[in-house]
Amino acid sequence: MTQIRNSLIGTDSKFHRVFRHRDFRLLWIGAFCSFIGSWIQNVGQGYLVYELTGSKEKLALVSFCTSIPVTFLGPIAGSFVDTMNKKKLLVWTQVFFAASAILIAVLATLKLLKLEYLLLVALLNGIVSCLEMPARQSIISSTVPIEDLPVAIPFQGLTFNLARVVGPAIGGLLLAKIGVESCYWVNGLSFFALIFAGLAIRADLTAKQRSDEGMVDLIIEGFRYTWREPRLRMLLILEISISLFSLFYLAQIPAIAKDILHVNKDGLGHVYTAIGIGAILALVVTTKTSDRHVKGKLIRSAVSVMGISLVLLAFTHSLLVATPILILLGMSGVTIFNTCNSLFQMIAPERLRGRVVSMHIWALNGVGPIGTLAFGYVAESHGLAFAMQLAGMITVLLSVWAWTNPLRLESQ
Repeated sequence: MTQIRNSLIGTDSKFHRVFRHRDFRLLWIGAFCSFIGSWIQNVGQGYLVYELTGSKEKLALVSFCTSIPVTFLGPIAGSFVDTMNKKKLLVWTQVFFAASAILIAVLATLKLLKLEYLLLVALLNGIVSCLEMPARQSIISSTVPIEDLPVAIPFQGLTFNLARVVGPAIGGLLLAKIGVESCYWVNGLSFFALIFAGLAIRADLTAKQRSDEGMVDLIIEGFRYTWREPRLRMLLILEISISLFSLFYLAQIPAIAKDILHVNKDGLGHVYTAIGIGAILALVVTTKTSDRHVKGKLIRSAVSVMGISLVLLAFTHSLLVATPILILLGMSGVTIFNTCNSLFQMIAPERLRGRVVSMHIWALNGVGPIGTLAFGYVAESHGLAFAMQLAGMITVLLSVWAWTNPLRLESQ
């Protein structure tokens, strides 16, 4: 943690550079508080599902329900976001998330909670997220001037990943001392921080002038631009591949903690926290290098590290040994997707930014459910260790392709 603190101090000037903007500051604080609640709930929910079912497939199914709407609605949602008032959209989506978390908290408190309810709420939250994610991410470009955007994007990503350290630690404590329902109550209340931030933002977030083109034409235009731009096309292929073959382990963390590392509730929080520490390190690296043309090397290196780490974790049975591997997994994943997010926003023209960012979100969350469900089946039928080894080897092969492709990925 000392190393992280010292690294963050080294980015002090860049920190003040973006935090002097009031709207960005409000968005950052609101998102950070909200994400802490979300990670607290993730710990409780993963533990609850695995305790109720003992099934790796059911763990994958909950994650599948959360993400599958993005598979079909992601590109469409991005086009809608470009024609909507992003301030109202941000506020009302947070209201919905708060209500759904509080509903599950009530059911858990009354001992009426069933897996079917969790799956339904996960599906509804996934549908709403299709609008919320591109809206929240595209708001960043309206809260800071364009010259500060390369620094603002990774710092905004720090909200989610710093919460990955704080949230699971709190979640593990609440789970052990009070019960799973407390994780949902805290998450439901945490959304009000982002609601208040959204209401207080002064930037003009009203819809831009609508195009005379139909919605289908707008969607096609966003996809066509992403695919025809060589840098965005390669980034899209990398993100799709990582989501499909490499990220299934996130849905299996409760099973990894219990069946591979043999740890209890407190140990589950430790596993999540280790991944979160890696995520913060990734944000430190991407922020410190935000003004340098090394983004292509960062992405390629992170793909290599992720593949090797997945293979190593499959052979590890000690939490002590697994901790640095988990840190590397968290660091590599965030490096890939945060750097890709920065490039998508900087490369895309303003009028297409919502649609192009939605392609990035679709690659991250829309394809992932298929891989999560498929590898969940492999883990159930052939063992979790085998599934992780298979995913790791595929990711290593992907890194070989990335390194042999000479395309320069940096924005121009």
